[in-house]
Amino acid sequence: MMLAAGVEIKVVQETLGHTSSAFTADTYTSVFPQVAMAAAEKTAALLLGDDEGRGVLRQLRA
Repeated sequence: MMLAAGVEIKVVQETLGHTSSAFTADTYTSVFPQVAMAAAEKTAALLLGDDEGRGVLRQLRA
């Protein structure tokens, strides 16, 4: 839930007591597809210069 809320992976790792953020990411990020979509949206917004960062991928797919 922390990842879905946008909490940084390192914070989640330390909160859960994992020894590496890679383990945390491998274990939990695939559970929340919206986390992956949000990351893709942010990356697309950065690349395309969209200050809002909302719906960029949906606009590209349309």
